[in-house]
Amino acid sequence: MSVAYDDREHSYHHGPYTIADLDRMPRDARYELVDGWIVMSPWPGIRHDHAVRNLRTRLEAAVARAGADLYVNGPVDVFTSTGIRVPDVAVVDGRAARRAIERDERAYQGVDLLLVVEVVSRESASERTDRYEKPSEYAKAGIAQYWVVDLEPKPNITVWTLAPGHGVCRRVERVFAGDLLEARDPVELTIDPAVLLSV
Repeated sequence: MSVAYDDREHSYHHGPYTIADLDRMPRDARYELVDGWIVMSPWPGIRHDHAVRNLRTRLEAAVARAGADLYVNGPVDVFTSTGIRVPDVAVVDGRAARRAIERDERAYQGVDLLLVVEVVSRESASERTDRYEKPSEYAKAGIAQYWVVDLEPKPNITVWTLAPGHGVCRRVERVFAGDLLEARDPVELTIDPAVLLSV
């Protein structure tokens, strides 16, 4: 979508857009600001939402077990080099999360996010972006780790990590349902991607 709604004037205008324009968008979908354009993602389906919820629950349990000063939430807004992105799940440094709440900040800074996760919506406009554009964009923002969760043909997780000092990320592994992803950062978590669709 490339048209922003201006509630004050009850009119539409064509970009480039600002964060103020983004904030005036109706709450009928998820919107991101990318290189001066407002990009709309359709509401995801039940499988997508279920996978997000299951992953958040497991990350929150891992944080609690570790007694780590981390905050798990999602979707969250994060500043990137292109504007504002909205990953499905994020693990945030606890001090940074408290600071953002106290200051009523608009979005998180990338360096404060230790992990972001996007669950791919197949055949959507965001699928290519999640797979090919966001790894480098999130790396440039200083986000340490990026997971891409794909539910088709069977659940799998691809892990990207930030190469220290380079502002680029590298793909380190892809784990399919039936195998275990053993994460050590930002918190220890062993997960079979199959559980993301379990009830």
